[in-house]
Amino acid sequence: MAVAAVEAALDSAPAAAPALDWRWALPRIALVFLVTRLLVFGVGVAVEVTQEPPPPGVEVDERPILASLTAWDGRYYLGIARDGYHAEPVHGQFADYAFFPLYPIVVRAVSVLTLGDGALAAVLAANTAFALALAALFALSVRYLTPERSIRSLWYLALAPGAVAFALAYSDSLFLLLAVGAFLAAETKHPWLAGIAYALATLTRPPGILLGLPLLVLYIDRDGLRPTRSWVPLLLGPLALAAFFGYLWSLTGDPVATITAQQAWGLPPETDATRVPGSGDATTGLAPGTPLVVAIWLGTLALYLFLFVFFRHDHVRPSYWILAILPVASVFAAGRLMSVPRFLAVAWPFDWVLAHRRSAWVPVVLLPALAVLQVLLAWMAFTWELAP
Repeated sequence: MAVAAVEAALDSAPAAAPALDWRWALPRIALVFLVTRLLVFGVGVAVEVTQEPPPPGVEVDERPILASLTAWDGRYYLGIARDGYHAEPVHGQFADYAFFPLYPIVVRAVSVLTLGDGALAAVLAANTAFALALAALFALSVRYLTPERSIRSLWYLALAPGAVAFALAYSDSLFLLLAVGAFLAAETKHPWLAGIAYALATLTRPPGILLGLPLLVLYIDRDGLRPTRSWVPLLLGPLALAAFFGYLWSLTGDPVATITAQQAWGLPPETDATRVPGSGDATTGLAPGTPLVVAIWLGTLALYLFLFVFFRHDHVRPSYWILAILPVASVFAAGRLMSVPRFLAVAWPFDWVLAHRRSAWVPVVLLPALAVLQVLLAWMAFTWELAP
C-alpha cells in the first residue's frame, strides 16, 4: 500500500524539467492524430456516399469531404474570413459577430497558401492546430504523468465525444492549442508567452477569458500570494477582449454586441426559413423525439463529473481543478445541453485522470467505447441531424 501511494505521488507530481524524448513521442502523437482524423473523415465519406444531399443552407462547399467539414458554424467562420463582420445578421436572425475573430483571421492567412480556397484553408488550419495541440499537450502532460500515460491521455482527448469539432472548420482546435500553450509557457516560467497565448485564446472563443483564473492560481500555487511580475501579462486577456468589444461597438452601436448576438441563439427561430436545418429545439439543439441523444449528453456530463472524484487522489494541482471546473460551469451557465461535449472536450485534466487509472480494463473498454460514440455523433453531425 505504501509503495503504491509513493508511486502514485511520483507519477502525478510535476517534474521540474522533464526530458522530452521527441523521437519516441512524435510517432505516437502522429498515430493519435492520423487514426482519429481517418475516423472522422471516414464517417464523412460514408455519409456523402450513402445519404441524400443536405437541406439548403447547411453547407457552404459542395466538394467531397469539405462539404461535411465546413458545415454548421463553419459557414459563419468562412464568411467572416472572406468578408469580415457584418453589422446586420447574415443568416436569418443570427449575427456573425457572435463568433470571435482569431480563427477567421488564421483562415484568411492560410488561404494565401491554398490560393484563396477558404474552405480548404479552414480545414487545414483547424487540423494543423490540433496536431500542434497534441504535441504541446504531451510536453505539458509529462510534467504530471509518465510518457506512456501522457500518450494515453492524448487518445482520450482525441476520442472524446466533442472532439469531432477538432476536425471541422471550427475554432476549437485553435483554442485548445492556445490554452495548452498558455499553461505550458506558465509552467516553464515564460509569463509573457503565457500572457500572449491567453490573449489569443480570449480572441478565439468566449471561454478564453476565463483561462486567466487558473493561470493566476498556478502562479500563486508556485510563488505564493504576493504579486509578482508574472501576474502582469495576465492583463493581456482582458485587454484583448476589450479591444474586440470596442471594435464591435463601433460596428454595431452595441457595447456588448457579441453577447447580444450569442443570446439570439437561445431564442426560437423567427420563421421556418430562419431555422437552421437539423437544429431542433433552440435551447437544447435537439430535434424532437431524440431520447438517445439526450442520454448521450447526460451520460457525457455524468462521466466528466464523476472524474472529479479522482482529482484529489491523483494530486491534481488547484489550477487544473479550476481549469476542469470552468467548462462544466459554462455548460450550466449557457443552459445548452448540446454544448456538453464541445465545452468539455478541451478540458484536458479529465484526460489526465483517465490516463492515470491503473486498472487494465479502463483503456481496453473505454477507448473503443469512445470511438464508437464519436462515430455516432460524427454521423449525426454529417447527416445534419445534430450540430457538433
